[in-house]
Amino acid sequence: MSLFPKVGRNQPRLKIAWWVLVSFLCLGVLLHLFPFYYMLVLSITPAQEALSLTPTLWPESPTLAAWRLVFDVATRSSTNQVARDLMKYPLSVYIGNSLFMVFTSLALSLPITAFAAYANSKLQRGPIARWSFLFFIGTLMVPGVVTLIPSFLLTRNFPFALPSPPLIPGTNQPFPIIRIWDTPWAVILPAVFSAFNFLLFKGFFDTIPDSIIQAARVDGGSEFNIFRRIVFPMSVPVFAVAAWLQFSGLWDAYLWPLVIFQSPEKIPASVAIVNLMNAFTRAGSTNADQAALMSQDPQMREILEAGLSWNGLMVLGILQTLPIFIMFIICREYLMKGIRIRGLK
Repeated sequence: MSLFPKVGRNQPRLKIAWWVLVSFLCLGVLLHLFPFYYMLVLSITPAQEALSLTPTLWPESPTLAAWRLVFDVATRSSTNQVARDLMKYPLSVYIGNSLFMVFTSLALSLPITAFAAYANSKLQRGPIARWSFLFFIGTLMVPGVVTLIPSFLLTRNFPFALPSPPLIPGTNQPFPIIRIWDTPWAVILPAVFSAFNFLLFKGFFDTIPDSIIQAARVDGGSEFNIFRRIVFPMSVPVFAVAAWLQFSGLWDAYLWPLVIFQSPEKIPASVAIVNLMNAFTRAGSTNADQAALMSQDPQMREILEAGLSWNGLMVLGILQTLPIFIMFIICREYLMKGIRIRGLK
């Protein structure tokens, strides 16, 4: 349903209101897109021009030096020693680590969280349902920083949140433990259940009429088949929203991977990109005054010409946000498809 009816849209007052609304929306879109446009412009701007205090909407002499630098870092095929010394491993290794951890977490978390919400919504009744609901959403009330140290100890000595496993009573042998510290599973397993996604699924499943579920049970359908054949096709929109929200959070996660990973080849792209940014800062190529003082230094000129400045930082920022944007496009398509399927049913 359109905001302005088609009948009478050519009336002067309605036409003025239409164009005012369109202009306001176009202005909002431009304001939201301008930061991304400036990131793209700055990524192809020479380092000397990027360090200037006068902003430009388009560089005087565009260059792809920063993009070449990131590609060289990704493949470690650069002839520039500065680029080769930035990271010990190719950037593609860290991107692969992130993709494995994120998609494995989604493959486990979405069905487990959805099954828990379905059970709480359609299978449990009375006090059990209320206490289960409070139990599931209780983790939302605890800040993540509070659980940081206990979670770290659990990854080292599971199932004991202790610095070292306790001894078996009457012996000098410690209890057997499982150590997932410094492995991708230390990121995957804590993300298996999402309390926020549980609220999304629970709220949506509550809107599904119980008569549909009861009719399927009368026809002899098991709960799993009911979920797979009836509930899931109707729930594609909420699955898309939950997948995109969790993908964004896991892809951008920094503190927890920084704590549990010690091997440099196992860190995700979010940590690796921050390490690259810190390398740019330590080189002094992002400080205009420091770069000007060292402009006669051959090494500093080599760093700036290689794109190891704000233009390189913008490239890294684009690469970090690009997967989230792609995931949004995928989820948006499934969201619209799910709405059409539900409407046809």
